[in-house]
Amino acid sequence: MKKKLMLLLCTVCAVTLLGGCGTGNKNTGGKKESTEKTEKTEEKDDSEKEKASIEYNVDDYVELGEYKGLEVSLGTYEVKDEDVKSRIESILTSYPVYEDLDKDTVEDGDFVNIDYEGIKDGEAFNGGTAEGAVLEIGSNSFIDGFEEGLIGKKVGEKTDLNLTFPEDYQNEELAGQEVVFHVTVNKIVSKTDMTYDQMDDAFVAENMSSQGYNNVEEFEKGVREQMEQDNESRKKVETQAAVLQKLREVCKVNGFPEGLLEQKIEEYMERFENNMSTSYGMKLEDYLQATGTTEEAFNEQVKQLMAESLEGDLILEAIAGKEHVETEEKEYEAYKKSVVEEYGYASEEALVEQYGEEYIKSIYENEQVLNMVIEQANITYSEQSQEGETPASDGETQEGETPASDGETQEGETPAS
Repeated sequence: MKKKLMLLLCTVCAVTLLGGCGTGNKNTGGKKESTEKTEKTEEKDDSEKEKASIEYNVDDYVELGEYKGLEVSLGTYEVKDEDVKSRIESILTSYPVYEDLDKDTVEDGDFVNIDYEGIKDGEAFNGGTAEGAVLEIGSNSFIDGFEEGLIGKKVGEKTDLNLTFPEDYQNEELAGQEVVFHVTVNKIVSKTDMTYDQMDDAFVAENMSSQGYNNVEEFEKGVREQMEQDNESRKKVETQAAVLQKLREVCKVNGFPEGLLEQKIEEYMERFENNMSTSYGMKLEDYLQATGTTEEAFNEQVKQLMAESLEGDLILEAIAGKEHVETEEKEYEAYKKSVVEEYGYASEEALVEQYGEEYIKSIYENEQVLNMVIEQANITYSEQSQEGETPASDGETQEGETPASDGETQEGETPAS
């Protein structure tokens, strides 16, 4: 399932949820009025009006500490031979080796090679047809009655299974529907997991050629290069997170401008619900149910995340003011293009439509300031770094998914349950 909400997840937004102050007006001499509106507001219905600007002077809220020369210690991001071997072993679990058996009658626990076609209302339905599929009888990976219906069947035998999809099946078009599966048992096979030590050029050529690998050497090289790219991305994210954490330790935020945290929460929830809808087809209530989270707990988590994010925003904003950091429009446009290319958006317009120009620019500005602080910091990457010092991990909570874990409920291929 493609996640377009990956937009800024490999940047500072991934870890700190920076940006999105959005409609706050900065450095305005301490003013807190919030009645000014843009011209666009007058052209919209009440439900679509631009949010009012919240005016504030960031220096009233932030006491900057010594943000230059921060000492930061992180683990190593080197890819070792054993790391490559471990990754390959994990990949190989998806490429088992099947060998034909002389057995001719299906029993519970057998692996059977089958062809099947699912029919509803006289027509084949999407996802209900496959050829040469291997199914473990008793695995409960298909809907009730499918696997049981094959027990006792002979190799070469064709059978019809009259079944009903569960009422709570994730595909609403099939939920509770009566169907017929035409199934042919091709053969009974044994299953063996391929291992790193057993893998040879012939196996790679047969299973990995579509990915551009024709022998073991090419496969290992490709896996290593991908791991190195992944580690570089993770290094960037975790370095930004660690430096921002240090900034929050040496700088002090004395409260927030009135209404700004509430506005940030509202804007975040709008993005969150939009991302859940467009990327997963889920509403907030569906998400809460799927993750076993109460609305109260969810709201509290969002509030905490946004408060931490806003602290980071204000600190970076104060640094930007002190260092006279300004946004170069040419560089900002190049940044947007890089995001479009890296994350596969159809166009810059599509990117802006999903996130809004102001939000994207705020992310860019915050990242520029943070990168400046990183360049001035003393950062050590070594195996001796304590495990608890790295604030980010591979399973980082990400915008559009927060605050749930990254476990996704995916639509399984019919007729899997």
